[in-house]
Amino acid sequence: MSFLVPIVVVIVAWWLGTGLVLYMQQTIVTIRRPLILTLILVSAASLAAMLVSAQGSQPWQSYLGFFAAICLWGCIELSYYTGMISGVHKRRCPEKCTTGKRFRLALGASIWHEVSVLFVGGVVLTLLFGADNPVELYSFLVLWIMRWSAKLNLFFGVPNFNTDWFPKRLAYAHSYIRRAPITLFFPLSVVSACLIAAELISRSMTSEYPEALITLLPGILLSLAILEHLFMALPIADSELWNRIFSRDDTESDTQASSATVDTATKPTQSAQARTQKRINKVMTVSKKGAASVTLNKVDTTATQSVSQ
Repeated sequence: MSFLVPIVVVIVAWWLGTGLVLYMQQTIVTIRRPLILTLILVSAASLAAMLVSAQGSQPWQSYLGFFAAICLWGCIELSYYTGMISGVHKRRCPEKCTTGKRFRLALGASIWHEVSVLFVGGVVLTLLFGADNPVELYSFLVLWIMRWSAKLNLFFGVPNFNTDWFPKRLAYAHSYIRRAPITLFFPLSVVSACLIAAELISRSMTSEYPEALITLLPGILLSLAILEHLFMALPIADSELWNRIFSRDDTESDTQASSATVDTATKPTQSAQARTQKRINKVMTVSKKGAASVTLNKVDTTATQSVSQ
């Protein structure tokens, strides 16, 4: 069996799915009824597709179940990043906060989202446990477990993480991410994931096609999740994988706004400085001590405002 097609399919699905979630979480500003209905309908359709794919091990059923699991997980992610389902508070983490208190506050900031993940995960397990083709179940479990692993690693501490994609509504979530050298939990989680990925892929290599897809697709997906974990520990700009296509380019508008602010702040400062210099020159002109001279040096905004007042 050729591994090329499944590898390409999983990589494209991972890249495209991640990019769409990143773009939509930046684009959606307010929660409206059409958004809620769309996520509910897509989730229901994904569950239905997972049930259909679980009835046989044909290639189209394995790919259908895999894509359905990704779509269902994308709906779960969007429900959080759009602020639809988050937590009991939206407070920033206080400074010099103990680890226990920081964990309680971080959990409270996303508790309803975590409960929704448990609920949907319970539904998936109930419907698909013991299915003839569990590719959708394995894929969903990979996304679920590795997402929790990433969140715990961010809480304990990682040296590299990009927060540029976080929407403004989740700005408070940055305070619960600890930028620090990796802890013992990081290698434990990565090594455990590598062992599971190796087991899934090795099973696919000893199985006949198309049954091999049942473990190969989630095995490749788990390998990509491990790669995402490594991005958190290494100085790699992983954001460039999606920035060129899915990032909203607000840099120009932000730059123009900043320039306008600087100009607005500079003009009154320069005007006040010119008036003050003119008054000093007038006083020195009528003074009999012609040898004396005074020059008003350029000052910052705060000092100029004090002189003007």
